[in-house]
Amino acid sequence: MLWIISIVTFIYVIAIILLLMGDILIKTFESTRSKPQTRFSIIIPFRNEATHLPALLKTLAEISYPTSLFEILLVNDESTDTSTTIVSQFIKDQKSIDITLLENNRISASPKKDAIQTAIHKAKGDWIITTDADCKTPVEWLETIDAFIQKKDVKMVVMPVAIAKNKSISFLKAYEQLDFLSLMGATTGSFGLGVPFLCNGANLAFEKTAFLHLNGYTSNNHLASGDDHFLLEDISRLSAGNVGYLRSQKVVVTTRAQSSWNDFISQRIRWASKAPAYTFWFSKFMGVLVFGINVLWSLLFITLLISYLLSFIDGGDVYAFAKAYIPLFIIVKLIVDAILIYKQSRFYKRSKYMFWYPIIMICYPFLSSYIAIASLVRGFEWKERTYGK
Repeated sequence: MLWIISIVTFIYVIAIILLLMGDILIKTFESTRSKPQTRFSIIIPFRNEATHLPALLKTLAEISYPTSLFEILLVNDESTDTSTTIVSQFIKDQKSIDITLLENNRISASPKKDAIQTAIHKAKGDWIITTDADCKTPVEWLETIDAFIQKKDVKMVVMPVAIAKNKSISFLKAYEQLDFLSLMGATTGSFGLGVPFLCNGANLAFEKTAFLHLNGYTSNNHLASGDDHFLLEDISRLSAGNVGYLRSQKVVVTTRAQSSWNDFISQRIRWASKAPAYTFWFSKFMGVLVFGINVLWSLLFITLLISYLLSFIDGGDVYAFAKAYIPLFIIVKLIVDAILIYKQSRFYKRSKYMFWYPIIMICYPFLSSYIAIASLVRGFEWKERTYGK
């Protein structure tokens, strides 16, 4: 048993070290002043987002990019609140920006993919940018992306996303921040290693012709989730070097934190539900490895607690083996994860959440294992809709 634990832990540690090395290789992009060239179509699907749309629309109106070179396409996905009224008023107020309100054309199991495809068929831009209705965009967003596209020969640009900061920090808020930072670290690190396997549709840009060449989401329309991940896989397969990572504070999009544990778990189950359909070997490898180490860590932690309890009860030392070796494996994982997450917390200016790290990372393997197993056996609820397996 010891050798199995040792091998799994060793592989995990090596994988995290490699991701850290990859992260170091991704340098911050320094954009130089150049004449804007790229015409963008910003696509935003929304469903009952009246609470969040005003903040997003305000940031979109503040974008420092020639209005003649970008358009905004907002796609209504059967909203029953005042979302469309808010968008209509925004269109009236922003006469200098090309803004279009569309109704979603449902054709698949994924409302979001349908919304994006509905907008792409109307889009006038050469490049598509997707974000979410509960996000906020930075002022120099488009000009930095344009500079990156002019400098790099790519068909897709993956960019950083951050969970919005909260004035008061709760366990849930801190947990979500650190969990998200670990995903961002894995994303950046995989790009540095040349095996990109993660991205986030809240901040994603891709060439329209590449999307059309792939016939959109045809390969994964049967899945409710994965508009970002599977497009990354498909475009990466077209030819090497098609996908680039743009690391810059000027393009960080912030998204809202989940308001409850139920919302958080439902979101993570939705994200995890697409994992069995991954086609890229590194995606599958990391998915199995992370799931395996979390289950193993959970079992080891429970075994350690039980060994201490039994030792206390019978006063013997027959559990010395567990108490001698298990803490070592637990501590090793805590250390390597801490380095990866801390590095991201510095870039995203979220270092204050690291104070919660010890208690969160003790709970993390248990919750992560539950989410992974739940995604395989049951559906989830999202945007007031229920999705089955």
